[in-house]
Amino acid sequence: MGGTLSELAQSLTATARISDMPTGQKSVIMAMRVAILARIEKQSPKPYLTRQFGDEVTAGHFAHIIELMGDCWPEPMVVHRPCCSSVTYDEMLLLDLVTATVQNEPQHFDGLLSEMIGRSDRQKLGLVFAKFVNHFAYERKMR
Repeated sequence: MGGTLSELAQSLTATARISDMPTGQKSVIMAMRVAILARIEKQSPKPYLTRQFGDEVTAGHFAHIIELMGDCWPEPMVVHRPCCSSVTYDEMLLLDLVTATVQNEPQHFDGLLSEMIGRSDRQKLGLVFAKFVNHFAYERKMR
């Protein structure tokens, strides 16, 4: 059963690369990485997040997401260093949660988290994601 993996098998095992993502997704991934690194170092990520997202309100909402995820996640969140081009499971999950929120799919949002965290925490996360997405989307339209 030796030999080279088929193209299909290789595509199933490939991880997403930041360079292949749209700008908004790249911004969210990089913001997550820096916010978690800042959290580990017990520093505020808000100055960086403000530069990343362009305003303090959006930065505050995103910082709140990371703080809440850190509090309710069953294990420490895993992110790559900012210079890494691949994406971790937690980074992809964050993008999926943002996408579910943007597309107004609360059942999908809930389903992504239902086996990992309790209902109360899922509801809290849903609210802070909605605040971030609503402000982020509004700010992007205004530019």
